[in-house]
Amino acid sequence: MMLKPGDSAPLLQIQDALGRTVDLAELVRQGRYVVLWFYPKANSPGCTAQGKKYAELHEAFRQMGAEVFGVSRDPASAQCDFMDKLALEGGLIPDSSGRLGRAFGVGGFLGLGSLLGLYNRDTILINPQGRVEQVWRNVNPFRDAEVVLDYLKSRIFNLEAPAPAQPATDPKGL
Repeated sequence: MMLKPGDSAPLLQIQDALGRTVDLAELVRQGRYVVLWFYPKANSPGCTAQGKKYAELHEAFRQMGAEVFGVSRDPASAQCDFMDKLALEGGLIPDSSGRLGRAFGVGGFLGLGSLLGLYNRDTILINPQGRVEQVWRNVNPFRDAEVVLDYLKSRIFNLEAPAPAQPATDPKGL
């Protein structure tokens, strides 16, 4: 089932590529946003570009109160190599069983995911209330991180179009 904004997020406990427990429910209890960027294959050109951008923007995401995790069906060893290559500070989650992808409704890459064991390039944002805040499907790997960060900035700072300027008042009251 594909999740949509407003749905309850599956707040699972999972292991990252380094074997650390990632408890999505605990992150939400701490008032954090959680970004899950699903990608097809570690070290492929598009995934490398996407991962580099998340690595570059890692501190900006942290300042917005967000924890960021990349998720693929690659084994932990491939993800550790990918993390080292990108100097990626955010975690990577090996989801070889497909449990996390199924829970978040992430389909197979090019419709062949179950056959090839690859995920679509989808990004899910969970808000501090434990709900799916936003879903981006089939994202552009070169722009995904910036789009998500811009969205977070607009939500957190409630940035909208600037209010129209108030007319200057006549000092004489006229």
